[in-house]
Amino acid sequence: MMNQKINSTPGTPPLFFMVVHRVSGSVAGGNQQPNISNNNKHCHLQGSPTHAAVIGLGQSGLAAAVFLSKQGLDVDVYDSSNKPVLRQQLAQQLPDVQLHCGSLAVEHWSNDSLLVVSPGVPLSHPDLAPLLATGVRPIGDVELFAQCVRSPVIAITGSNGKSTVTALVGEILQHAGRRAAVGGNIGVPVLELLDDDKNDIYVLELSSFQLETTWSLKPAIAVVLNIAADHMDRYSGMDDYIATKLKVYKGSARILMNADEPCLLQRQQRQNMQQSDKEQIFFSSMKPEKGQDYGLSDINGAVYLCRGDKSLIAADDIHIAGQHNQLNVLAAWALASSLGIADSLIKEAVTEFKGLPHRMELLHRINGVDWINDSKGTNVGASVAALRGLQAPVILIAGGIAKDADFTPLREVVKRHVKAIILIGRDARKIQDAVSDIVSTSLAADMSDAVAQASVLAETGDVVILSPACASFDMYQNFEQRGDDFRRCVGRLV
Repeated sequence: MMNQKINSTPGTPPLFFMVVHRVSGSVAGGNQQPNISNNNKHCHLQGSPTHAAVIGLGQSGLAAAVFLSKQGLDVDVYDSSNKPVLRQQLAQQLPDVQLHCGSLAVEHWSNDSLLVVSPGVPLSHPDLAPLLATGVRPIGDVELFAQCVRSPVIAITGSNGKSTVTALVGEILQHAGRRAAVGGNIGVPVLELLDDDKNDIYVLELSSFQLETTWSLKPAIAVVLNIAADHMDRYSGMDDYIATKLKVYKGSARILMNADEPCLLQRQQRQNMQQSDKEQIFFSSMKPEKGQDYGLSDINGAVYLCRGDKSLIAADDIHIAGQHNQLNVLAAWALASSLGIADSLIKEAVTEFKGLPHRMELLHRINGVDWINDSKGTNVGASVAALRGLQAPVILIAGGIAKDADFTPLREVVKRHVKAIILIGRDARKIQDAVSDIVSTSLAADMSDAVAQASVLAETGDVVILSPACASFDMYQNFEQRGDDFRRCVGRLV
């Protein structure tokens, strides 16, 4: 019997961009039109439910309970923990809502009930099986948002780079004078964004978990940035994972695609999703082939980001390192440009963007050694991209929870860039088994030990990077806490 207000992770400010002044710019997308107010208090939900069972009392679950209560629904909340972290907030905000702890098995159900499943709860959870077997369709917070939002949406997903692109698009829109709200899998839960009915555009980072229970979203433009094996402990295989990511395109008016990802393009064609009425824009690491497409070009020995034959910005003028971040900027540029934002305004915002914490974040240069925090590298693909962007010899700190990942793809980039690997966490030996024949490896008891070992090995001109290729939950609450621990340990060396 508790309800509460959601707070952001300590030490990480929520990304919520609000800009009062509006400038001209075309926006189109499905049934989400500009200049129509959103109303969080009176929203017509499909099926006109009167009751909701909210599964999982995390941030999105709490936001869903608050939102549905405002819609006049009776709400029950279920969490598998006997003492959910947000139980006090739930009690404070919704004292009449009953909290069921220790199980996700729904006790109160009727024909006009909604089954609202938080992204962190897999639909394969055995407690959900009885209801799902009767044909009940689970719904997520993004689907609730989609049924209520009336302003245009930019939808961003992918295995890596989602937060960077989402934040950068938000910064661009802010710089251009748009009243934009940024949230989803980054910062503010999507349903809380509807509290302000003056937003004229929403920029959403969407995870595959959120897309599993979403079917009504109609973005003005959507992108799958890239694909790398991730969450293989939740999906039956890569085909299942890719199909879930591609759901973001189904209702989108425009489609932005990464031409460097043939598996995405081929799968999309197999699903017959490339419809003639949808504008398709491509970005890639190659020179653009068509005037509306984005890519990288060599101009007089320097790399430029281009649209067609037009150079947009020199790579050297971007403050976030690595080719993977050049592609992130291309994607953000394409998304903003599709909404009518002028290139000059986009360029100004890009040159001011310094990146996000825990993503290729340079912490210190100590005795000629750069220490980089890439704690957000929570899968193999992210760490591979980070290492490819480094030119100096690397000492890599990695490890954590593998999520059934295959670490073989690390071998090529490790062989080229890495002089030593220091491993932490539960699945450290899995990484060690994958690469120990090509690079020196050692095990560390904790982050402090790993940093101490790295400080002994590092020489002038080297880079020490935390890019774990794993989740953090064996040692930390989240990747932010892991990165903050790394920051503290490195700070002691200064």
